[in-house]
Amino acid sequence: MNVLITLPKRLIDAIISGEKQYEMRTVKPLMMNLKEDGFFCVEKGTDNVRCWCRCDNISEAMLPYTDYQVMARLLAVTPEYIEKYVKGKRHVYLWHIDSVVEFEEDSLGRDSLIVDKNPQQFAYCPLSYGRSILF
Repeated sequence: MNVLITLPKRLIDAIISGEKQYEMRTVKPLMMNLKEDGFFCVEKGTDNVRCWCRCDNISEAMLPYTDYQVMARLLAVTPEYIEKYVKGKRHVYLWHIDSVVEFEEDSLGRDSLIVDKNPQQFAYCPLSYGRSILF
């Protein structure tokens, strides 16, 4: 089952351009079928879903991590951002972005995914499995 996550515009742009190769979260969706399902990205402060990303692997990174510089490049954020995000946590999950489908501006709204608000962590999209919703 696909999920919906909320990201700021600059991070969604980094996903679409290929700069951002992983998404970092403190939880992992147990009902997501890797290599088939993925995550939709809704732009923070809007209900505009900008893209869908297939997730082919979710790995657990134990903390403290040895090299936040490398991790920062893969996440398209600063090492300081990571240090602040992981403070007090034992581990994070790194969702590998396998492929990306970009949507035209305002072509898919969050409500179409049957999610009533932008999630803080993630929300399951009950009627979407893999790329089936896209075609």
